[in-house]
Parts: sequence; structure tokens; C-alpha cells
Amino acid sequence: MKEDLRAFTTLLWAAQFSVLGLQLPDPNSTESNTTCSTQPCVLRSSICIAGVSSLQCGVGLQCCMECNNTCQATDSWFRSHRDNFCVGIGGSCQQESNYCAGSYEAGMCGGPAPRKCCTPKGTFSVPLPHFVVQTILLVVIILTNSLVIMVTILDKELHTVPNIGISSLALADLLLAIAWFIIQLLVFRHSTSLTGIDRNLRHIQDLAFVFEMSVILHILCITIDRYIAMVHPLYHYKVFNYNTFSTWKVVALCVSVWAAAAFLAYTRRFSREWTYCYMSVVMNMMRTILPLMMTAMLNIIIFITIRNKTLRRVTMEAQVSTTLDNPSNNPSKHNMFSRNWKAFKTISLILISIMLSYVPLSLITMVSVCGAMPGLYERMSNYIVLLKFLNSITNPTIYMLTTRQFKQSVKTYLGQDRLSLQPADRNTNHDSEEVGQRQISLSSASLFPSL
Repeated sequence: MKEDLRAFTTLLWAAQFSVLGLQLPDPNSTESNTTCSTQPCVLRSSICIAGVSSLQCGVGLQCCMECNNTCQATDSWFRSHRDNFCVGIGGSCQQESNYCAGSYEAGMCGGPAPRKCCTPKGTFSVPLPHFVVQTILLVVIILTNSLVIMVTILDKELHTVPNIGISSLALADLLLAIAWFIIQLLVFRHSTSLTGIDRNLRHIQDLAFVFEMSVILHILCITIDRYIAMVHPLYHYKVFNYNTFSTWKVVALCVSVWAAAAFLAYTRRFSREWTYCYMSVVMNMMRTILPLMMTAMLNIIIFITIRNKTLRRVTMEAQVSTTLDNPSNNPSKHNMFSRNWKAFKTISLILISIMLSYVPLSLITMVSVCGAMPGLYERMSNYIVLLKFLNSITNPTIYMLTTRQFKQSVKTYLGQDRLSLQPADRNTNHDSEEVGQRQISLSSASLFPSL
């Protein structure tokens, strides 16, 4: 009778374990015959601060490793000072030998490497409306950025310093969108993080960070080129148009930008920025905030330069009109307002796009690491991915698709004029002086195509 009752109890525990996803210890193993003598046995659902010992208890129980007062104080300090990000996303920092109903995430908890963040199922998820919008935006991103890359490769007249840099930016935008879409697709299907699906999938997220960093650095480099072209046009023309800066040098510069982006992106692996507040602030400021602030300041200087040049041009036109005694036909004031307004709209679109795409995530990350903000990171992450997708459409539109030269190249290679107008014939109707004027103004025309 006692044996039947014991067998029934064992079957009952096995049924409960199957519901929890746990396995019964093997009665034939040597470890199962070892009793837990140093610590009291606790339920498998309990958390052992120092981890679970290999010593076995009865069915449904586990043996915790010894944790004295110092061990408990250390764990308490980590929970108060290093576990904010894990707590903020609804997780719990514990030794990975403990049972976790969701998945373990590395790098989000303080202490030794085995101490990881146990995130519950559904912490990372993508709602269906978000996924549908992201799919539509991905198609647009592939079409626009692929068009920029293809036309720039085919048309030799587009093989200039700014245009090659913009093509490299288009490649970064394209790869960034594809990487993030793969991440969102996997999260949408499994409702968990990438490492919760497969630890090797973390490399996709690393690549997404590389592409994101590459976009930020490319935008900064392109803005610096525009700044030099607008503020110091003669110096820019001398450096980039007298065959002193060959195409291969531009390609080497783009490769250097990609290398720098890869290094800065992979610093997330060893910087401990997900647990140390000051490291989170330093790394996010260095990788995102400072480059974007420099981009913003340079764009503001470019706008002021355009406004001042327009004002001087309008003043000269007014003087000429007054000299000719024909002030009634002088549209100078209207032209000045129109040009300044177009420049203001273009620069505002650039700043709003890049700021909304990258600054909020950095700020949310810093706030979440420095102080637990439950639910903030996962609630905003899907909206921030949408903004990244929109920025990957905005970049090729602003920098390339709306320029006159690029439109002409599209008509030449993809339109009806392909047979009647060949690239080699474009220079036949221009003398050398006009070509030189077009080249020296190429940098400003690419940034402000409507001016």
C-alpha cells in the first residue's frame, strides 16, 4: 500500500513538472542519490541567490548553494545599483542555474557572468499593425536606396566625393532596414528576444548596431563635406576637383567610416553600459548624441551661410535694378524669402529625421540604466524602429533623389531617353567653363536640390 501511494505521489509531481516545463532527476544517476546536507531543500520555483547546487533533494525540490550574509548583501547591492535595466523591462537578475520561465539575457545584470536577467515571455513583442507598417516601409526602403546605389554606379558623372558618400549611406540604410526587419520578424513570431530564440542570433543584432552607427557617421561626414563646400567653396573645389582626391581615396574613406562604425557598435559587448550608469551615459553620448549634435550645428551654420549669401545677392540685384531705373521688375525680396524658406524646410527635415530616429533610444537607454523605469524601453522600442525606417527613406530622398543631376541620370538609364541621350554625350553641349561651374556647385546642389 505504501509503495502504491509513493508511486502515485511521484506521478503527481511528474505531471506538475511537465506543466512547468521541468524534468525529473534521473534516479539512476549518481547525483540523484546525493543528499543536500549543507542547506535546506526548497521548491524548484524558488530562487537561490548563490545558484543551485548539483546536490539533489527530493522530487520537486532543489538544493541551494550556501549564501552567507556577505553574499546576500552583495546581491542586494547589485539589485539596487546594477540591475535597473533588467528590472525596467520586467526581468529579474539571478544565477542562470535557477529555473527561468522566460529566457536569460546576458549583460543586463551586475556581478559575475552567470548572473543574468530572466525576462518573462512576451517582454519583447511586435504588434501586428507595427509589423505590417514596417513591411511596407521595407519595400520602399529597398526601392529607393537600391535606385541610388545602382544609378550612381552606372553613371560615371555621379562618381564624385559627395555622391559616393551618399551611395555608401544608402547601402547602410538598406542593410539597417533589412537587419531590423529580420529582428522584428523573429520577435513577432516568437514573442521573445533574439537570444531567447537562439543565442547565435545575437550576431544579427550586432550587425544592426553596426549599420545604425554607420548611418550616423555617414550623415556626419556628408554634412562636413557640405559645410566646407558652403563656407569655404574655393578650398573645397581645390581639394576635390583638381584630381587630388581620387575615387579610390573616397572609397577608402567610406571603408574607414564602416570600420569605425563596427568598432563603436561592438563596444556594447564589453563596455558594461547596460549595468553601469556612467558608462551608459559616456557611450551613448560618444556614439549617438555628440555626432548628431555636431551634425545639427553644422546644418544650422549652413543655413545661416545660405541666408547671408542670399541677402548679399538680393542687395546686389537691388542695386543693379536701381541703377537701371527699373525697380518695378525687381523680385529680389520674394526670391530671398523663397530661397530661405526652401533651405529652412530642407535643413529642418534633416534635423528632425535624424534626431527622432536615434536620440530618443539613447535617452531612454540611459534613463533605464541609471534608474529603473518599468515598461518604458519595451513600450517605445517598436515606435523607434518605425522612425529608423522612415529615416532610411528620408536620407536618399533629401541627399540624392531630388537633385537635378540624379533625375537626369534616372531618365538616361531607366527612362525613355536612354537611346537618344547617352552619358558620353552630356558634355557636348557644355563648354569647359560651365562644367567647372557645375562641379563647384555640386556639393551645395546635392544638399539643397530645390534651391
